Amino acid sequence: MKHNILLAFDFAKRDFKERYIGTGFGELWYFISPVVTIFIYTVIFSDFMKMKLNIIDNSYSYSIYLVPGLLAWTSFSTILLRLNTSFFEKAHLIKKINVPMYSFQIAIVLTEFFTFLLAMLLGLGFLLLIEQPITWNFLWLLPIMLIQTLFAFGLGVILSLFTPFFKDLKEVVPIIVQLWFWLTPIIYIKTMLADKYPLLLTYNPFYYFVDIYQNIFLYAKPPSLHSLVIISLEALLSIIIAGYLYKKMIPTIKDII
Repeated sequence: MKHNILLAFDFAKRDFKERYIGTGFGELWYFISPVVTIFIYTVIFSDFMKMKLNIIDNSYSYSIYLVPGLLAWTSFSTILLRLNTSFFEKAHLIKKINVPMYSFQIAIVLTEFFTFLLAMLLGLGFLLLIEQPITWNFLWLLPIMLIQTLFAFGLGVILSLFTPFFKDLKEVVPIIVQLWFWLTPIIYIKTMLADKYPLLLTYNPFYYFVDIYQNIFLYAKPPSLHSLVIISLEALLSIIIAGYLYKKMIPTIKDII
C-alpha cells in the first residue's frame, strides 16, 4: 500500500511536469489559465453584477466574489472529467505495469490539488494587490480545499467505474458538469436562485463549498459548523461509496478496458 501511494506521487510529479511540455510558456500556464478565465468572466459580467452585488465597499467586489468560486470549480470539474476517462487514458500503462489502478487516479488528484493550491495562492495575491483584508480565518481555506478534493476524488472514481460499461458517459458527464456549473452561484449571487428555486441550492452539494469560499474572501468569515458538517459528510460518503464500488467492480473493468 505504501509503495503504491509513493508511486502515485511519482506519477503526479510526472503528470504535472508533462502537461504543458513543449509549449512556449511551459508551467506558466498553471498561472495564465486561471487569470485569463477570471478576466473573461469579470469583463462579461462585471457591470451587470455590480448592480446586484452591493455588499462590500470595494470597487473590485465582483472580482473578489468571483475568484474563489471559479478557482474551486475549475479544480473540482477538472478532477471529475479527468477521472471519468482515467481508465481509458491509462489503459496502455495498466496493461504493461502491475500497479493498482487507483494509483493513477490518486496521481491525477494530487496534480489537480497542487494546481488548485497554486491558483488559490494567486487569488490571495490578488486580494493583497487590491488591499482587501486577509485575516487568520483565511487559514480555513486549506482544510476546505482538502475536503473538496476528497469529495471530487470519490465522485470522480464512482463515475470512472461506470464509464467502461456505459461509454456514453464520456460524452454525458462533461454536459452534466457544464450544467452543474450554471446551477451553482459562482458568477451570479445566490439570491437569484434562492428566491425562486431554493431547492437548487439545498440539494446542490458543491454550493456549500462555494458559499464558504465566498464568505472567506468577501468577509473573512469562517465556515459555520453546519456547512462543515455537510461538506465533510459529502466527502466521507463519496469516498466510502467509491471504495466499496471499486472493490466490487475493478476485476471486471480490468478485463474490458
